[in-house]
Amino acid sequence: MSLPSDFRQKAALLWHVQRIKRLVREIGAFGPHTLISVTEITCGDPTCPGPATQITILSLDLMRRVFVIHRPVIEVSAADLAGLKA
Repeated sequence: MSLPSDFRQKAALLWHVQRIKRLVREIGAFGPHTLISVTEITCGDPTCPGPATQITILSLDLMRRVFVIHRPVIEVSAADLAGLKA
């Protein structure tokens, strides 16, 4: 793989990570002091076809919530994040 192609893929992944963070803040009504981490992880479930997206939310009361969506970061949509309100 060439350097420009590798850079383009990493830039696209970063853009999608930031997009998911914005969606999590909007859907969950989290303030600016809440830490949100989005990571693409290897899925340990044998029925999962590829990488999964792990979303970690750490609020000011130090409550940590972790959500795993069995889709790559690029494929995560607002509908996948609807469970964050609960």
